[in-house]
Amino acid sequence: MTALATGRFADVPLVLLDLDGTIVDSGPGILEALSHAFARCGEPLPPPAVLRTFIGPPLEDSFCGTLGLGRERAEQLRIAYSAYYQQHGLLSAVPYPGMPELIGALVAEGRTVAVATNKPETSARTLLAHQGLADAFALIGGTDRAAGREGKAAVIGSVLERLGATADRRTPSGIDVVPAVMIGDRLHDAEGAAEHALPTVLVDWGYGGVVERAVDLPRAHSVEALGAMLRG
Repeated sequence: MTALATGRFADVPLVLLDLDGTIVDSGPGILEALSHAFARCGEPLPPPAVLRTFIGPPLEDSFCGTLGLGRERAEQLRIAYSAYYQQHGLLSAVPYPGMPELIGALVAEGRTVAVATNKPETSARTLLAHQGLADAFALIGGTDRAAGREGKAAVIGSVLERLGATADRRTPSGIDVVPAVMIGDRLHDAEGAAEHALPTVLVDWGYGGVVERAVDLPRAHSVEALGAMLRG
């Protein structure tokens, strides 16, 4: 674990935020939909500690990698989950205290703030619009199965491209600059950012677990601490 440094990313122009477990507490709605999907498909329900790890990463990866299910069975579970979640769970997510204010403060300072989530992009837009937060973001980026955009690295790459943040990272004086920083709660956030040579800050109020606590990355223990790191 790397110690928090005040103002460490205060000069980074683009702040990318994960959604579930970072901006909003979506756990209860996701867990309810997962329980419904397992019952609907006749699969044994994993223990709560295992289900918690499914919040954030692509569900197919969790169904196959964690549970050892085949792709066809995983897709059946995903479809059952999505149908229930869209109707009953999506809009139940609420922002973590202080996050709307931090996002607003970053935007007011002239920073570009965008979302990069493994949620379907349309669902992410619907959720954030429901919470009155959609207009704060320069872009709300998420997965799009029809477009073949799946996984955090692909989402981050799409957001960077659409915001024009993939230009030469060197200043005229030859100094290498960091174009963006990724803020998330799970290891896949950091792994996706690393594919684009971007730093990551892991937040402790989300759904990270043993794996996240073991990695040596900058961490924010509270929204106030994250604000200090991003704003100085």
